[in-house]
Amino acid sequence: MPTPLMLRQNGELRPHRIWNWTLPAWHVTLDDGTRFHTCPNAGICAQYCYARNGTYLFSNVLAAHRANLQRVLDSPRLWEEDMVAEVALRRFRPTGQPRVVPGLLDSGTLDEWLDGWIASGGAAVRIHDSGDFFADWYLDRWVSIAERTPDVLFYAYTKEVAMLKERTAPLPPNMRILFSTGGLQDHLIDPDIDRHADVFPDETAVAAAGYESQDASDLLAVLMPTSRIGIPANNIRHFNRRLAGRRFSEAVPIHLRLRGVDGR
Repeated sequence: MPTPLMLRQNGELRPHRIWNWTLPAWHVTLDDGTRFHTCPNAGICAQYCYARNGTYLFSNVLAAHRANLQRVLDSPRLWEEDMVAEVALRRFRPTGQPRVVPGLLDSGTLDEWLDGWIASGGAAVRIHDSGDFFADWYLDRWVSIAERTPDVLFYAYTKEVAMLKERTAPLPPNMRILFSTGGLQDHLIDPDIDRHADVFPDETAVAAAGYESQDASDLLAVLMPTSRIGIPANNIRHFNRRLAGRRFSEAVPIHLRLRGVDGR
């Protein structure tokens, strides 16, 4: 029986030739009854997570995401081999036609690997449409996958700031990671140096804060020549009402502010 494919596309990512890998958001109960945290450093973001809303809550979708996680936990080595085999499929091969990335105004700012990737029409995999790097060994598996499939761009948003900053081995050039605000380690992010993303109420708020919007293409999060990436909030009314015009980095719960977790 063929191994089920693990990478999917949604309506937002498909036009940009991006596939995504998804785990359950925040936490999940595994088959053995264990409660497992897929986003160990989720903070205020857990209260406004788009992956805990809408179609993500459908029983078949939840089951598929839980199966992804179980597959990783049950046999990490086999999962890695299956992922490498999948990314080797023809659909992930460079088209030979240069990419046109909407919103990328100055491609001359790209480094050599990204420049070559765009010129060759390479494919992209977004690691974690939901979920995060829940352990060092799991991040290591993704690094190995990227190293073994060097013509594909792998990228991810993460709240595991300490894990990435404490890592001594460099990431391969085809693996790009940026920090995502709203977690418990926001205070470790240097906004002037660390590429990071913050969620804003709208495009006007993004520009007013001196950030660059990635709304035209999610790839801009790792391609734009700035450390400050702005994400306009999804149009989820009850989430936006609770955010009350704040961005994720400003919506730290009061008990965490008193502990100094947000760095202020």
